[in-house]
Amino acid sequence: MSAESQPTPADGATAAARPSLLVGGGHLAALWALALAQPLFDLLGRNPDFFVARGNSSSDIVVFALVFTLLPPLAMVAVEAIALRISPRLRWAIHLGLVGLLSAALAMQVAKQLIGRPAGLLLVIALEAGALVAVFYDRRFLRSLLDVLIPAPVIVLAAFLFFSDVSELVLPRAEAGAIHIQIPRPAPVVWIVFDEFPEGSLMTPGGAIDGRRYPAFAELGRRSTWYRNATTVAGFTSRAVPTLLTGRLPDSSELPIAADQPHSVFTLLGRSYEMRVMENATRICPAALCPGEEQDSAPQDERLTDLFSDLRVVSEHLLLPNAWRNSLPDVSQTFGDFAGEGQSSRPILSSGGNAEQLAGDFAAGVGAEESERIAEFASRIEPGQRAVLNLIHVEKPHYPWTHLPGGRRYTDLRDELLDLLDDGSVWQTTPQVTGIALQRHLLEAGYADHLLGRVIARLKRTGLWDRALVVVSADHGGAVIAGEPRRNPTARNLGQVGFVPLFVKAPGQRRGRVEDGHVCTSDVLPKVVDLLGARYPWARSPCPAARVTVADQGSGQASLPLATARRQREAYVARIQRLFGDGGWGGVFRFGPNSELIGRRVAALRPVPAPGQARPPRWLHRVDLAAPDLPFLLQRGSLEGGPGQPLALAADGRIAAVGRSFEEGGETRYSILLPPSALHDGANRIDLYRVRGTSAGARLQGLGA
Repeated sequence: MSAESQPTPADGATAAARPSLLVGGGHLAALWALALAQPLFDLLGRNPDFFVARGNSSSDIVVFALVFTLLPPLAMVAVEAIALRISPRLRWAIHLGLVGLLSAALAMQVAKQLIGRPAGLLLVIALEAGALVAVFYDRRFLRSLLDVLIPAPVIVLAAFLFFSDVSELVLPRAEAGAIHIQIPRPAPVVWIVFDEFPEGSLMTPGGAIDGRRYPAFAELGRRSTWYRNATTVAGFTSRAVPTLLTGRLPDSSELPIAADQPHSVFTLLGRSYEMRVMENATRICPAALCPGEEQDSAPQDERLTDLFSDLRVVSEHLLLPNAWRNSLPDVSQTFGDFAGEGQSSRPILSSGGNAEQLAGDFAAGVGAEESERIAEFASRIEPGQRAVLNLIHVEKPHYPWTHLPGGRRYTDLRDELLDLLDDGSVWQTTPQVTGIALQRHLLEAGYADHLLGRVIARLKRTGLWDRALVVVSADHGGAVIAGEPRRNPTARNLGQVGFVPLFVKAPGQRRGRVEDGHVCTSDVLPKVVDLLGARYPWARSPCPAARVTVADQGSGQASLPLATARRQREAYVARIQRLFGDGGWGGVFRFGPNSELIGRRVAALRPVPAPGQARPPRWLHRVDLAAPDLPFLLQRGSLEGGPGQPLALAADGRIAAVGRSFEEGGETRYSILLPPSALHDGANRIDLYRVRGTSAGARLQGLGA
């Protein structure tokens, strides 16, 4: 060692005063626990449904918590240990840098609560605070405080695992078993639960099912009892699905798991029936009765990998300034695959009103497309079934809306129109723009009809269509009203959030009928039991004949007279008629201003270029209209000028669709869906125009595409 590199007595004294690797690691672990582990654990601790919907076991949760709390600090200590072998000064510089970064992360959490915006100011404040903490730490002023905080990781970990709501999933709890009950008239039961499905989407202004858009529902209606005034009792899946499957009104203190829901269709039929259940958004079927349920089929290492990947994105949302969150993968509409590496679509973390919480609801969902899940479900319906419960919770037509009625997908985007929703909840836009959302919702409802049709076809092929007890229901509705929440029930949206499709086909029923009396989703299980000839063994939940009451995600609710809620539903159905007509799906694709231009040749409309704004046309090469994915149908982008501009899209020189620009995320945007019939296989030229003037003298101003 040279004379220059040998430490002086002063350096040695300073180094001796610095904390050891072990104590310094404790300081880093304390800062990590406070800056990152505690905020994430606090969010998850108030949303245990997150783990329920993902199918994470208690061991998954414990392993995740231990690794997230302890592994990063251990990795930091390992880096310091390697640096120490090179130079004590290098180790100390790295240690101070880590202290500063973790302190900056902690300061960011505080600054976001006090300031909120702008992002640049927040970042400067956090970094300066982190640097200041590192300086004081280097001068020993803060080390004694961090000595006291060394137990923080253990405290944060214990609070999460044993004292938050997650403890109900971690600590052992007994599950109810099947009860003793006689089933005098056993029949195969086929039960489909759709998600976020307002009943009015299916209806015509005359109160019938729109058979041109929804042929499967119309066919079901001809053979079943349609409860036309059925309403949900809860606006979110984590509370609405348990009500369907248990017949009990929702309780905000209970989780959608078997231990909290002992009275269910599963425990009621479990001694007499075989369970073929795909209940992936909840875990109400006891493990002893549903040992092969799909949510537990993935190996633990795969479940943990997915969990860590998604929670990394959640941590970024918690840590970074709010203004930067738009650049991150959206976590407000699904419960998994936030980074978009797969096709899963799981429910989201639920909001409690804090800006740092992630807005939400349950959606159901698994990694596979719903068409694959329906195929698996249908394959389990076999000829000769008698005492078998076939039950599936289907995610559709829940947002995000991505499908055409026949099942093909026009986009993979899970955040289309999401900036129009305030924190994923309230429609912050105009009625004209919510019409775009309504168009996409109706197409997704058509996809749900397609999925139902596949199950009906399977029932016919197996010879069970006549003999089966078929139940088709939805957990809750959804609203597309400017200024109103999409899912949370209010006095203005109850006609869309509250009313849900409910069809019950009794074994042997051949003629459909409509029942207009008010029923609640809590009535469905007792009706199933009655049709099987059994005695319902538990107290029946009340369902007022003349009032609709829907619980929200917290402890509140919205309530209206049934007649008032029905008028809201009628207004919704009338709006669909007004915007899209009654001509099947053709009218849905013709939606927008100046729709009379659709089909006209561009040349006849005297197009002129827009100086300085025109862009070259877009050529869609290798279009294959027989493909399962048709992403070229959704034409979207940004424009110069403000919102409200009438637009027209032309395919190969003919107007194919119209739309209107709108404000989204601080930009003027457009999003127009082309009908498949407007394109042909091979290359297609797409041009975008601004429409000037009225329909009689309309002129087109070319914008390119």
